[in-house]
Amino acid sequence: MEEIKGRRLIDRAYGEGTQWLLRFGAGLGLLIYLALLPTLALRPEFGLRLLWFLFVPIAPMVLLVAPNAWVSLCPVSSVQNLARRFGWRRGTRLSPDASRRLQLAGWIVMFIGIPSRHLIFNTNGSAVFAVAAAVTLLALGAGLAYYSLSGWCVGVCPIRPVEVLYGQLALDLNRPEKCMTCDACVAPCVRLRPENGEKELIGHPVIRTLACAFPGFVAAYFLLDLLNLCTAEQVLFQGTAVPPVNPLAHAGMVYGVMAAGSVISVAVFAGLGMAAVSQRTRLRAAAVAAYVFYYLGVMPGIIKSWSLDSTLGWTLAVIPFLALAAVLFVRRR
Repeated sequence: MEEIKGRRLIDRAYGEGTQWLLRFGAGLGLLIYLALLPTLALRPEFGLRLLWFLFVPIAPMVLLVAPNAWVSLCPVSSVQNLARRFGWRRGTRLSPDASRRLQLAGWIVMFIGIPSRHLIFNTNGSAVFAVAAAVTLLALGAGLAYYSLSGWCVGVCPIRPVEVLYGQLALDLNRPEKCMTCDACVAPCVRLRPENGEKELIGHPVIRTLACAFPGFVAAYFLLDLLNLCTAEQVLFQGTAVPPVNPLAHAGMVYGVMAAGSVISVAVFAGLGMAAVSQRTRLRAAAVAAYVFYYLGVMPGIIKSWSLDSTLGWTLAVIPFLALAAVLFVRRR
């Protein structure tokens, strides 16, 4: 069935039981999120440990296997959708050009924001609380100002670029529970066909370049940890390192290393293009590479932050790689 404004979409719909389960999960996720916010401010060490070394590492697996389930469960998406849940049907319908500009802004925010974790957000719970609270209010405002999930969730959200990149490989192709009834909030909409995310990536030259830069960007983030160039987390969790003497020079080093990683990554994928590797294959390879670099990089932090036995920790690391094997080798419906 084609997308029709205000009509229920039958194809690729979750069953009623699954929809109720997703609603319950979304409500539970929202409660956990709202409880985490004050924890970040009042008990920052515990809150940051939960955020960066429990909740965030779960997200890429979900985004890879079932990006629309992520949309269904994401607490910020749930906040944006609150007004609609309670019957709000007003709002501005953004043009395709406006949506594309917001989506590009989401990529830029992600590339600016992730390095700042090394500078402040990995160790300052109050700063994370302030940004998260502002994002929550922004999402609530977007839900009132724009149709359905446009503006934020399918616009400037800095997690959405990863959702689109990984969604090329998704196993679960059902629509988000929030989108069982379609308001045609954006066009075209990758939520209708997550496996077609490559079209969005290919369609904008800057986004296409940033997608190819992403694996090197992720690898460089964790290389800073590996080389002990960024030790702020050790200050927080073990008290074993000294903060940088010159914050500006440190920030320049962090952004410089991650920019270099991005440039190298773009060069590698450009070389693959010169070797006649198709753009579709390159973008999917970028998704796989970024995913692998993330989990190889984050596992030492998980082991240290929770004081896990290394054998247990690396055994747990098998889980995301099983998810990767599933999207690569399990046949789609």
